[in-house]
Amino acid sequence: MATRTRLKAYLALIAVFIVIGTCLRLSWWQLERAEEKRVWLESQQQQAKLPPANLSSLLATPSPQHRRARLEGQIDNAHPVLLDNRILNGVAGYHLLSPMQTREGLWVLVNRGWLPRGARRDVLPEIPVAEGEIELEGTVYQSPGEAFVLKDEQLPDNQWPLRVQKVDFHAIGEKLGVELAPFEIRVKPELSLGGLSPLPRHWQDITVMGPQQHKAYALQWLGLAIAALVIFLFAGTRAQKRRLTGKLQ
Repeated sequence: MATRTRLKAYLALIAVFIVIGTCLRLSWWQLERAEEKRVWLESQQQQAKLPPANLSSLLATPSPQHRRARLEGQIDNAHPVLLDNRILNGVAGYHLLSPMQTREGLWVLVNRGWLPRGARRDVLPEIPVAEGEIELEGTVYQSPGEAFVLKDEQLPDNQWPLRVQKVDFHAIGEKLGVELAPFEIRVKPELSLGGLSPLPRHWQDITVMGPQQHKAYALQWLGLAIAALVIFLFAGTRAQKRRLTGKLQ
């Protein structure tokens, strides 16, 4: 009987250590995310204060994320890229990224905004054509990490529009036969391209969990760790009292 009781105590101790360790690790992770978001937001604010740059200047910048851009050139309407699984107001759709050749002879993907997917997935949306010389302003965007996909996708040959789950600038550039900039330019929300009505561009409406919210989550995980420890100590104290009472009787 004593052996069984001791075994249960050891198992309970191991379980509570696992719970507390997991909660503390998640709390620390949230603090790390809070610091990353603080740095990210500061970078966004600092870059936004700089004057708009052309593509060659952006390519020469070590970290152009959030930098304002001003480009002139022509849209390649024959080779649009549709970035899948973009949700707007609960509706599934795509981001339309069009290759653009600037006056400098450089190439970049321009994110023109959101297109609805439609009722049938096998029917792609109609792509608005932006003809002639284009002048645009926007912001450099680089994905902060690898997008999650079920498997590495192989880009199909000679299939345009090209529907992708993530933007692989090198692979798309190879399909186009050009060298693409390693980032996209997100067009200003109100800007018309080629006389077309602007597509929905809710870059400014994207909700980013701020540092304070991450810190609040960190406190919650820390509170759960403390609660688990208190419950374990309370249960252990009660069990010890019951054993002592049993011996006295």
